[in-house]
Amino acid sequence: MRLFTPGEVVVRREVLHGKVWSEMPTRVVVDEPGLLAVFVEPGTRLTYPDHHHPHPWDKPERGFWRGHGKLMLHRPQDAYSVDLFWKGEGRVFGNYYLNLQAPYRRVEDGFETLDHALDYTLAPDGTWAQRDLDEFEEQVASGKYSADEAEAIRAEGLKIEKMLASGEIWWDTAWADWHP
Repeated sequence: MRLFTPGEVVVRREVLHGKVWSEMPTRVVVDEPGLLAVFVEPGTRLTYPDHHHPHPWDKPERGFWRGHGKLMLHRPQDAYSVDLFWKGEGRVFGNYYLNLQAPYRRVEDGFETLDHALDYTLAPDGTWAQRDLDEFEEQVASGKYSADEAEAIRAEGLKIEKMLASGEIWWDTAWADWHP
């Protein structure tokens, strides 16, 4: 499968139980063998096709990306992305958001993954926190994930906790100064 060209718009598609669960256009920043970086522009339209397991964001107020957008860093085979967020009128770096998800799979018009609900935030000062454990457990109970999938997601979370606790992150912190 080809590498994407910087500036190209590609679709980030979530697939749940073999069916599209959500779609979001992203703009390619970098695509090289070890890193796919894409940007979700402010105002990007989010879509949620009909699905037997409704997407929790499928509400009129969640139909567009808000804020300054987000930069998403993906490494092949990682079961998470590192998302960067900015805040305020001055677009000051806010935090890293480690979004647990299925490793991305390239398709002709973009890439496919599946958000796993469990997340971690990492502040510029190195403090971190687990996020959305209750939402993850609710999704496990509702059948979004099998017992084996849920256990693998929890194990990935523990690996991330060890990385964050050690302070040895793999991404370049200079991304926090990136501008679209």
